[in-house]
Amino acid sequence: MAYKFRSLISNKIIQALEHASQGRKGVNSSTLIPCIQVEQRSNILPEFRVSLKRLQQRGILTSSAVSRENLLKCASSLVEKFDTDMTIPGVYVIADKADIRINFKVNSDQLVADVIDITTLKPDSFWRSSAYIDHLPYERVVADYSSPNIAKPFHVGHLRSTIIGNFICNLHAAFGHQVTRINYLGDWGTQFGILKYGFDAHNMTEKDLEEDAMKKLYEVYVWASQKAEEDPSIHIQAQEIFSKMEQGDEDTLKIWDLFRRVSIKDLSRTYGCLNVMFDEFHGESMYPASKCQEVVDMMEAKGILHTLDDGRKIFEMNPKQRVTVVKSDGSSIYLSRDIAGAIDRQNKYEFTRSYYVVDSSQTDHFLALFSIVHQLGFDWAVNMRHIKFGRIQGMSTRKGTAVFLRDLIDEAQAVMKKKQEETDTTRASLHLSGHETAERVAVSSILIGDMKQRRQRDYDFSWDKALQSRGDTGVKMQYVHCRLMNLQKNCGVEYTQKANTRYLTEMAAINLVREIARFDEVLVETYNELEPCILVNYLFKLCGVINAAIKQLQVKSSTLELAKARLALFVSARVTLAAGMRILGVEPLNDM
Repeated sequence: MAYKFRSLISNKIIQALEHASQGRKGVNSSTLIPCIQVEQRSNILPEFRVSLKRLQQRGILTSSAVSRENLLKCASSLVEKFDTDMTIPGVYVIADKADIRINFKVNSDQLVADVIDITTLKPDSFWRSSAYIDHLPYERVVADYSSPNIAKPFHVGHLRSTIIGNFICNLHAAFGHQVTRINYLGDWGTQFGILKYGFDAHNMTEKDLEEDAMKKLYEVYVWASQKAEEDPSIHIQAQEIFSKMEQGDEDTLKIWDLFRRVSIKDLSRTYGCLNVMFDEFHGESMYPASKCQEVVDMMEAKGILHTLDDGRKIFEMNPKQRVTVVKSDGSSIYLSRDIAGAIDRQNKYEFTRSYYVVDSSQTDHFLALFSIVHQLGFDWAVNMRHIKFGRIQGMSTRKGTAVFLRDLIDEAQAVMKKKQEETDTTRASLHLSGHETAERVAVSSILIGDMKQRRQRDYDFSWDKALQSRGDTGVKMQYVHCRLMNLQKNCGVEYTQKANTRYLTEMAAINLVREIARFDEVLVETYNELEPCILVNYLFKLCGVINAAIKQLQVKSSTLELAKARLALFVSARVTLAAGMRILGVEPLNDM
């Protein structure tokens, strides 16, 4: 795509520098490509520019070319080499003496043909043909995200972790990396003693959980928690129940396993609604007291654990910051389980990247985790990363403050239905056919409404903004994709990959091709920053260019060859839009 031409240009510049006998320092394609700027103005064909001043600043040109006169001579020499025997097919070379740079203009016919061929030949993986993505190292990725508590409905407090974690995994998978998606459940602790107390007090059995299991368990837990506040002895009973769990009591663990199984079953339905999947459901229960003690022993052997007068054992991150690893009563804390978990994951998956997708409030926890793992002598600690994110404000329903995901989706559908009833029938109006379609559009609005924000930013959620059919929303993305599907279905021309794209000469067509050609570079930028908003904003811009092109480039009323060429362009645009949406975790609709 666009990178293909940048790569060709950079390789040819290297050869030209050699032929021109200019001094060089560390010249290769990777050092030159950042110097090649892509012209973004919409009123010209794609243009690449190389500033000789920038080459000089980066040491690619030696001090012999310091003066303006020498830089001009160098530019003329390079252009001369290109003009004689260094030509690039489809690229024109022009020297700009005023700014001491060389301009490379791409032949529009070749650009259009390349972009449409590449995107439509392998619609599910066309971006992998880009050398830019090919240069990225292969990764073995482990991502820990979502992490709700079992026996409770999915709460929006876990929503951003779920959305961002899923996006990061999708992005790595799109690049062909090995990805393991882990949901590290809160499935251990005194809370299960509280839950079992309520379960037993209501004389419940496994049969009672065959329907609405999560609702029933949550109601029982709330009831038992309220009772424990009123009667401290209940909390003591809960601690005794959990103690039995830790000691391996079979009857107690059997009930715990029931709670865990029905919770995962219910959560899996919720994740399916969000287009989210997991490879494994782990949990705090995997790292009981014995595993935590192994961590403590390792830290003591390394001399990085210090005992205080009150019996606490602490780790000093620096002279001003220390964290507790073992409490004064001898019990371990969450940090020791995370250390055990990190070691276990490296042994099992041999990851080259390990992500913890958790909100920014846990920054200190992960700094401590990574520091301890490093000081234990594990070099792979540098591959661990905390993916921080801000919090959502204002995500509640009109009925009150309920913040469970199912309530949010129902609310989104209700708001959309109301908007539909209030909107006059126009070509741009949304007409959602069926419950499933309405739910998928509602989910799209939630996902895109979140990912359009900078990851670490707190933001205020607005149903009215998220569910608009105009403006930058998930509804708009779905609408544009459906519009392209309907165009292909009703244009009266059969799509063929052999369309003659030389007919695509209008500026609207060139602009659309150029926007599609940016996809691989946008993906790499998104990958480097792990910021979904980069890809989201690109797709919004792509949608705008698509809508402009649809208005100007009629398919149905055109001559056969022109119609085929335009249809091929719109298929390329739809393939690109769908690919970006799926990486974000949004499943494109074909009809609305």
